[in-house]
Amino acid sequence: MKHKPDPTWMRLAGFGAGATLAYAVVLNARRNPIFVDYLLNTFVNKIPFPEVRMALYRFAGMNVDITSNIIMYAFVLQARDISIGPNCIIGPFTTLDGRATLTIGRNVNVAGEVLTIGGHHSVDSPTAEGHLGKVVIEDNAWIAMRATILPGVTVGEGAYVAAAALVNRDVEPYTLVGGVPAKKIRDRSRNIRYTLHHFPRWI
Repeated sequence: MKHKPDPTWMRLAGFGAGATLAYAVVLNARRNPIFVDYLLNTFVNKIPFPEVRMALYRFAGMNVDITSNIIMYAFVLQARDISIGPNCIIGPFTTLDGRATLTIGRNVNVAGEVLTIGGHHSVDSPTAEGHLGKVVIEDNAWIAMRATILPGVTVGEGAYVAAAALVNRDVEPYTLVGGVPAKKIRDRSRNIRYTLHHFPRWI
């Protein structure tokens, strides 16, 4: 007869592994931020315990509120330049690019497979010259699945970006945008009463 694994022991094992990774992250955070990103994207983002995973993101220098959750399998670049406010949900397989700083406000939903991109290369440059641009997503915004936010873009307060949209310019507050490239579809109601919270024991 097979016995089901005891979730308590599994959680303790997760904390033990988390402590080991925390030591590695802290040891290398200042000396080698690229190696820290490697640890985050290879090991930390696969830890199924949110409290362990989020603690390690904070150890890595990411400024993320304790009420916010980055779901498993997110990919981060330059974690120390990413800031996430309270009551945010970051979906699975997202890309959080902090190379030019990424700032996410409070009560923001970023759905699965969303790309935030902090840099690009000049198309006609003989040296493939790179350019960086900070990305800002303001309070109460909602970024639907597989949307892409390009460098230098600010998504305004309460704005809603439709699924698979390509956002290449600022989005006005409380508007719904969609398409490639994204265009305004209509205004969004300002009557936002919900507070996001998704912090299960697992995932």
